[in-house]
Amino acid sequence: MNNLLFLCTGNYYRSRFCEAWFNHLAQQRGLRWQADSCGLAPDVTVFGNLGPLSPYTQQALHRLGVRLPALLRHPRPAQPADFAQAQHIIALSRDEHAPMVAQHFSAYAAAVEYWQASDLPLTTPAQAVAAMQEAVEALVDRLDAAPGAGS
Repeated sequence: MNNLLFLCTGNYYRSRFCEAWFNHLAQQRGLRWQADSCGLAPDVTVFGNLGPLSPYTQQALHRLGVRLPALLRHPRPAQPADFAQAQHIIALSRDEHAPMVAQHFSAYAAAVEYWQASDLPLTTPAQAVAAMQEAVEALVDRLDAAPGAGS
């Protein structure tokens, strides 16, 4: 199984959407990939998020037919082991996350692919979710077309 790591700042909204949507699609297609996600902020609890997962993420995943577990995990900060175990790493915003990767995980900076899905208030949830959904679907298509992708 190949490991994919999605990164955002607080691991509450964007990276969690991408993780769940990717895993849903990868399972449907029988891809040998499993996504995880974490936050680049050293302390993800400082954001004061209510509950384990953003309501925007929950609503979008529900709309897409993704079943979430009854017990959701809380956001967690990235650790070096998360990077080391991943065969592919994606951060959701170059402007926001490249400096954080460089500061806290410089050994992995060259391995990170950057997308552009801005956080609130720079973009609306509808715009961000649409951009992330499209990017994840394109990634799944790319991985599915790669030699040896299926199970």
